[in-house]
Amino acid sequence: MAVRGGAWRVAEFPNLVGLIRHPAAGAILFDTGYAEHFFRATDGFPERFYRWATPVSLPPEECLQAQLARRGIAMHEVRAVFASHLHGDHIAGLRDLPNATIWCGGDALRLLRDGGRLHLLRRAYLPTLLPEDFERRHRRIEDAPQCALPARWSALGTGYDLIGDGSLWAVPLPGHARGHYGLLLRHDDDREWLLVGDAVWRQAEIREHRPPALPTRLLIDDAAAHLDTRARLHRVFADAQRANDGGIALLPSHCPHSYRALPASMRETDGDARTERSA
Repeated sequence: MAVRGGAWRVAEFPNLVGLIRHPAAGAILFDTGYAEHFFRATDGFPERFYRWATPVSLPPEECLQAQLARRGIAMHEVRAVFASHLHGDHIAGLRDLPNATIWCGGDALRLLRDGGRLHLLRRAYLPTLLPEDFERRHRRIEDAPQCALPARWSALGTGYDLIGDGSLWAVPLPGHARGHYGLLLRHDDDREWLLVGDAVWRQAEIREHRPPALPTRLLIDDAAAHLDTRARLHRVFADAQRANDGGIALLPSHCPHSYRALPASMRETDGDARTERSA
């Protein structure tokens, strides 16, 4: 159902979280994935329909706390979270990160503040997942300095320089959800990585410029913007291919190939397939 031409069968969708170790800003997360808070938020009705529509498996070793601990990081040491958008499967762990600044898009926040309960649920939002002190800790992405993106990414227009050193750029990728952003980062080996969130669900959609399947179009916030974002991502990929530029990567949050695309030094290498699907 996720990709046009795909088989109608049960498929595994990893829900990836990115850990970024910034030399000055400390440990930063791209999204938080699922957490026990998601199950509590969907215990009652009508929210239970969300859990039925997207069945979730969350073994203890795949929880955020356990995965960070394996990398020597405690939850209170996470300095910031970049929320690509505010769907429940991307922010369920925010309540467990008491000291993290939360970057998110202004349009996404306005929707959560103003939308009705059923309207938000139909769009995959669970406002109760936001921490009580969210108003104090959140930062609007749009308040960061806006500049043209590095040349490789010019097809995506401008971005927001979050840290002020050109290492982390919030990139507007509208369409899938209100206020949806990707995160462009430069690794210390000078490779550039764009974490595209849910702008697409599979890397093949970027390579082959596949349109979304009909059932998933019903969940899209802005269909025209979504198709334009996909076209821009494909243009970045195609330009890199023509230039034989291996210095970039585009990583969707729900694609199993995104994690495997990382160098071994950036992954757990203990051969644990379960961890590899979710880290």
